[in-house]
Amino acid sequence: MARKTGTAPLSPAMVMEDLAGAWRSRALVAAVELDVFSHIAKGKRTVKEVAEAAGASPRGLARLLDALAAIGYLCKTGIRYGLQPVSAAFLVPGKKAYIGAMTESVSLTWDTWKNLTESVRSGRSAEAMNVAEEGKVFFPKLVMGLFPGNFAASTAGVSRLPEKERRKIHSILDVAAGSGAWSLAFARAIPQARVTTVDFAEMTPITRGFAEKLGVADRYEFLEGDMRQVDFGHDAYDLVILGHIVHSEGETHGKELLRKSYTALRPAGKLLIAEFVPNDARTGPAMPLLFGLNMLLQTEEGNVFTLREYRAWLKAAGFRKVTTIPVPPPSTLILAIK
Repeated sequence: MARKTGTAPLSPAMVMEDLAGAWRSRALVAAVELDVFSHIAKGKRTVKEVAEAAGASPRGLARLLDALAAIGYLCKTGIRYGLQPVSAAFLVPGKKAYIGAMTESVSLTWDTWKNLTESVRSGRSAEAMNVAEEGKVFFPKLVMGLFPGNFAASTAGVSRLPEKERRKIHSILDVAAGSGAWSLAFARAIPQARVTTVDFAEMTPITRGFAEKLGVADRYEFLEGDMRQVDFGHDAYDLVILGHIVHSEGETHGKELLRKSYTALRPAGKLLIAEFVPNDARTGPAMPLLFGLNMLLQTEEGNVFTLREYRAWLKAAGFRKVTTIPVPPPSTLILAIK
């Protein structure tokens, strides 16, 4: 939903806040890269203590810590700093809900966003990361940082499937699996399920590493290659997962993924799509629509698509029922039944 200005007198405050948004982002990235939240959680509370632990200058750390307090990630009493609840929950390594690794993914796109004006003017990407050769370099770096958030959303999604539905899932196809975040939650929750992943060979060690860490690697098989070229099979799977891949493929290739998924599913099989989905009017939420700009910058045809569009495409592909599974934003889980 767009921000409301209400009836208060017009002010440039919103403009100034958004123009400084990049500064906020970079301050948070720097804090994670310097392990600031971890050091404070371990009891380092003064500028001197945190600077020594981080291997940084006291002058630099003082500026960073004060900025983090101002934007809501730290609290400050006198010369001592503490963690705000949001930092303690999500930005301390080792915590179950840690998402600080996402800062690396943000950093990968940082320079590209400087080209937004030209991409909007031309309608073309600054650097198309979904092209096979570029993707083999870019995506292994990207998926490591995205794992915590995606795995949390997938875990929430599988927990909301009724037990009787989970018992029907014996074979899973995870398309463009990356780290395996979207299928690993299902493999952990469904002991009988076996998973086949489709992705470039460069991704296999990453997927296998996460599967080993979670104790399910013996139930994973890896189908290596370009998903646009790989045959998904026919009537072979109970569940196909398209985890955050349609947005980079765009409408034409996205529709083809839906058709291939339909063919690969057994009767009454399920397709799970995880995506950033704006409302049908494309007026919000902000995250999906900003991500649409990211797709303009980084892909040839990528975009974000509405639930109305997904429903139409899924119906055209042959699916008989389409619902959503509630999970915490920004992801939306769409479930289609063959």
